[in-house]
Amino acid sequence: MAGTKINIKAEVKASTILEVVIAMVLIVVVFSIAMMIFANVTSSSLSVKKIRAQAVLHEALLDAEKSISPTSQSLNVDDFRIEQEVKPYNQMSQLYDIHLTAYDGNQQKVTELEKVILISHE
Repeated sequence: MAGTKINIKAEVKASTILEVVIAMVLIVVVFSIAMMIFANVTSSSLSVKKIRAQAVLHEALLDAEKSISPTSQSLNVDDFRIEQEVKPYNQMSQLYDIHLTAYDGNQQKVTELEKVILISHE
């Protein structure tokens, strides 16, 4: 056995170009579906920006409640532009409807807040 040659004829099975293209198309389709699902989940979730905007709106609402006569105005707080709209509530002289809306740097609405407050004119 010392001088015998080992002859291994192992055939390597190769893929055709058509099989490779089909596999690549399937991978791209699955990846694009996964990216759409990821984008929907991240856009519909409560983001840090939205939480921060809600905190800023609550602070602006507290300031409006403390003021003697709140007025409609536009404020810039942090990275947000806050639109404050004040109107009488049901034609009552002491009740006001305050509607606050926060917009980000791209002028897209992030969140909004509305509350009816009582202001005594003493």
